[in-house]
Amino acid sequence: MFIMKRLSLRAFLLISLPDLSMAATVDQDVRTQNRVHHKTTVQPAANPPMYRPAPHDLNSSTQESVTVHVTRQAPKLARKVPLGAFGTRSEFDTPFSVSTISADRIEQMQATDINDVMRYEPGVQANSNGSSTASGSSVRVRGLNLDWTNGYKIDGLAIPYWYIDLPLANFDHVQVVKGASAFMYGFGSPGGVLDYQLKAPVEERKLTLEAGYRSDAVFRQMLDAGGSLDKNHRVQTRFVFASEVGNQVNDSFLRNLSLSFTTNVRITNTLHWHFNSFYLNTLQKGMVNTIASANGVGAVETMSGREAFGAADSWKTNDMKRFSTGFDWDFSKKWSAHLTYGYTHLDEKFPSNQVTFTGTNGDYRSQAFEMVRVLTYHQVDATTQGHFETGPLHHDVIAGVTWLRQMFDADANSGAKTPVEYGNIFVDRPTLTSASNFNPRMYRYIDYQQVAPFWSDTITFHRWSLMAGGRYTNYLENDFSTSGTQTAAHRNNPVTPLVSLSYKVTPEINTYFSWVQAMQSGGQAGASNVNYMQVFGPIRSDEYELGVKIQKKKWNGTLAVFRMDTGAAYTNAQNYYVQDGLSRYQGVEAAGSWLVTRDLNVNGSIAYLDARYVQAAAGYHNHKLEAVAPFQASFNTEYRLKYIKGLSVNAGFNYVSRSWLDAANTVRLPSYIVGNIGAAYSTKIGSHHVVLRAAVENIGNVRYWLSRGNRNLFPGAPRTVSLNARFDL
Repeated sequence: MFIMKRLSLRAFLLISLPDLSMAATVDQDVRTQNRVHHKTTVQPAANPPMYRPAPHDLNSSTQESVTVHVTRQAPKLARKVPLGAFGTRSEFDTPFSVSTISADRIEQMQATDINDVMRYEPGVQANSNGSSTASGSSVRVRGLNLDWTNGYKIDGLAIPYWYIDLPLANFDHVQVVKGASAFMYGFGSPGGVLDYQLKAPVEERKLTLEAGYRSDAVFRQMLDAGGSLDKNHRVQTRFVFASEVGNQVNDSFLRNLSLSFTTNVRITNTLHWHFNSFYLNTLQKGMVNTIASANGVGAVETMSGREAFGAADSWKTNDMKRFSTGFDWDFSKKWSAHLTYGYTHLDEKFPSNQVTFTGTNGDYRSQAFEMVRVLTYHQVDATTQGHFETGPLHHDVIAGVTWLRQMFDADANSGAKTPVEYGNIFVDRPTLTSASNFNPRMYRYIDYQQVAPFWSDTITFHRWSLMAGGRYTNYLENDFSTSGTQTAAHRNNPVTPLVSLSYKVTPEINTYFSWVQAMQSGGQAGASNVNYMQVFGPIRSDEYELGVKIQKKKWNGTLAVFRMDTGAAYTNAQNYYVQDGLSRYQGVEAAGSWLVTRDLNVNGSIAYLDARYVQAAAGYHNHKLEAVAPFQASFNTEYRLKYIKGLSVNAGFNYVSRSWLDAANTVRLPSYIVGNIGAAYSTKIGSHHVVLRAAVENIGNVRYWLSRGNRNLFPGAPRTVSLNARFDL
């Protein structure tokens, strides 16, 4: 008991220092048992550790390691996070906006998809609702949709995120990076990148079981096991199995199965081998593919996410296989090298239906619709990172190269089919589907390849820090017709630079300015467009950001002002998707967290965004970007009841202002505010830790629309109840 108290006090003192970085997670009570994925090395935030492609730190015999669980958040901005070509840095020292949501935070919110995870993040807006359509949940960052081809990662490596939902049980944390994605990861949306980090190997043996329920009748199970396979902890492992099966609120069926296995093998004290794998198999029945509003139709009446848009016989399957492997080598005290190969294969089959509103009262037309996508990725990352001094200047240098090959096969028979049926969604459920007459004919749709060397140097002098870097990309894209004939070839060799200057007013206040250029693959016309499947060329963008980050003992805050110019893409009055002109996004984001008392924590954020077409065809110039809300706000709090040990309650809301559905700015999407509440009870049964959780999402059962733009519509999630029990063996 004396040892436990001494370690707890010691950990508390360490994390209270603003210049120290602790990778800690939130839980209900302080425990000295090892439940994090690695031992955390305490060191000044100004000197980031060596880059790790996966979050597996090498042990050091010369540095002290302390593993803790804390009742409240460790200084949030001091946490180390992997940042692609930047290596591993604390959020506090990073000269752009980044936010990391831990598995414990995800569990507290009872989050089931990326919309739930990001509900309180400033500048991140839900785009689509995966429980209302089988097109998955998605978000836009700073007004931009993320790149389906490159904007989503697992362990920092690109994955195809084509209308899928990744189960959250397999991941340690989810990270959103805003702005600087081009230098960090190569081609991708300048708005940002979402990186899912798999649960990493652990040193001590662990076994956790979870069971949960989500209304109407979806049941979840999870097994999380890991530990060392030898007494010297040279081989560390982690295995997670999760399933979700049942009937959803809109009279549809869902079955998700996911597996992940990660291992870290210490070959020598300086050389490690890692292997990460992930498998996902999804079956959805009775779900619609696309919901849209026809040109000329006004504001469609908001409706519940319980409405059944999908034909009862429709179905969709996703089968994803993903693994990565590589070596981490500390070849000197100051230098390390890393090599990682990643492979991902996604096979999506989707014979369903497509609904288009023809009236504001819910009148629609529906057609059978089919789609098949097969995407295969190969990626190699090789990096070297180290530091040295030149007189009074300290240099942190990273150099490397990325090779990425992406092959996209599509169905030549995909698209909407005849005949057409008509009805009203409040009265008639669509019936037409191609599920019983599904004959895909596959062809190579797009073939991408990138070879991209990169380099950066962060020069530190007292309180000043200057970062300069660049990425050269040899980009090749081949587009093909359904007959197999090549229709276009895009060759680009851009250099995307990054420059930032930071000044620490005090050790607790960091100010910065950054400028970055980005390149992204061109857009593709959507299912509701006349030119469906047409592919467009790459787009260049510029972003400027000015910000400040403050990390105090009991509170932290961030403020960022930014401006971004990128190529414009929209659906015109003739229902053609076009890529033409220039879009400008400029705004401000602020967020803060305050530990008011030992038992009360409050968090809030606001974001203002002016997004418009500054160069576009006649009729669109100076119009606002569609589906981009100019104002967002959120607030959430957690309180531990003093008189009932182990019981805590939480509540929050997020507000999204109204926006435009179309590029012509003729139809409004109404504003909405959604509230959420939850509770958790933590106790012990014998020597086993048990946590019971309950949550209600959208407690007011608000009806609202989400949209990716392009006149697409998605009903927001209705009131949803979640229950969960976790048992640590």
